[in-house]
Amino acid sequence: MGRHESEEDAGTSRDAVLHLISTPRFWIAPIAAVLAVMSLLAAMYMGAIVDTEKNLHDFSIDLVNDDAGASQGENAPRAEFGKQVADGIVAGTKGTGIAIRVTDRGDALDRLGSAQSYGAIVIPADFSQQAIDLAGSVVGRDTPTPPTIQVLTNRRSGTFASSITTTAIDRIKAQVNEQFGKQLTQTVQQRLSQNRIPFPGLAAYAFSAPVVFDVVDADPLPGGAANGLSAFYFTILLVLAGFTGALIVHSLVDGMLGFIPIEIGPRFRLRPRLPISRRGTLVAKWWIMFVVAMLQSALYVGVCAAVGMDDPAPFTLWMYSTLAITAVGVTASSVMALFGTPGMIVNLIFFVILGLPSSGGAVPLEASPRVFGWLAEVEPMRQIYLGVRSILYFGGDFRAGLGHSLVTTGVGLVLGLLLGSIAARLYDGRGWRREPESSSPAVSRRDAETAVAD
Repeated sequence: MGRHESEEDAGTSRDAVLHLISTPRFWIAPIAAVLAVMSLLAAMYMGAIVDTEKNLHDFSIDLVNDDAGASQGENAPRAEFGKQVADGIVAGTKGTGIAIRVTDRGDALDRLGSAQSYGAIVIPADFSQQAIDLAGSVVGRDTPTPPTIQVLTNRRSGTFASSITTTAIDRIKAQVNEQFGKQLTQTVQQRLSQNRIPFPGLAAYAFSAPVVFDVVDADPLPGGAANGLSAFYFTILLVLAGFTGALIVHSLVDGMLGFIPIEIGPRFRLRPRLPISRRGTLVAKWWIMFVVAMLQSALYVGVCAAVGMDDPAPFTLWMYSTLAITAVGVTASSVMALFGTPGMIVNLIFFVILGLPSSGGAVPLEASPRVFGWLAEVEPMRQIYLGVRSILYFGGDFRAGLGHSLVTTGVGLVLGLLLGSIAARLYDGRGWRREPESSSPAVSRRDAETAVAD
């Protein structure tokens, strides 16, 4: 009799499996989920980088005019070529996405040193005098120093940002030389014609591009900074440690508590389910993630030192990394406690798919569509990147992002704790326990239909 019932149960289970896999939803659901997530990934990543020139907006470059002017001789107005060039730069960059901010040298250097601007254009005090000397060389034999404008770039704000700055300066250089060259040529021609002196053709060639732009890095990066990318890659490591770590801890803890099976190769084991609440399980995962954060941060710092990464403040980096991994891990665990299995997809979208393109680590937000700037306000990866970049490149300056990063990362940790606490307390309070709906080992056709319907 027992054998007959066993064969009948096996047949019923086999029919239920066949019924389940023959339904369209069994195939459509996983395929649609993968296609949707990967398409979102493509849209986010490619949309952020394919047309940086078109998407350029509010890209901050400071302009300093230190030109003191120069005398042009008797009965001639005082030359203020620096002011004319500065006004031309401001007018010529309108509508290009470059945000020119006129300021003094001290403020410009301070903003460069705290990652508040991507570059600075400095017109020196003797610019007008250099231009007059160049004009006077037409009738003289001296070879004067051409009027020179210094450009300070900021590679510590990002490699791609520095490239955008250099491209913008090339266009400004062409514009300045075109406008100022015409003006200088006309001025010299008028003065030579008054004295009945012919205008040399070689001078016309020299005056076609009279201004030299000297581009230098304001504060060169040391070796071992990956050309300004080490902060971005270290940020990715921290987010992955929190996000992936939470997923691993979630699976292993639930397996040891008997909520999900533990499968290693051909071995399959489902432990007896222990009487622990959702809240108790979640708190255990939180504490494990905190220990993971401390140890993994130390290992990251050690590994990076071993491979030669420049790290001027390893203890500070370790402390902040511990906070960042804990915040991401706690929040990711809370999301899975709230949503269950779909929480893994929610975490993937929130922490990785939306996080990478809105971090500003590879492409500055000012060169991406504005939607990424809005996402950056809430995305953990952006906040973590600002903190890591400040520690590695700007001496831990709070104005360079560390202060903002500490506040937002702390707020994220508190929100993660609140989210998990509220969800666990709600589920436990309503008696929604983590246990199967039926204790029968046999799976009926009705069970399969219920699975499809769900």
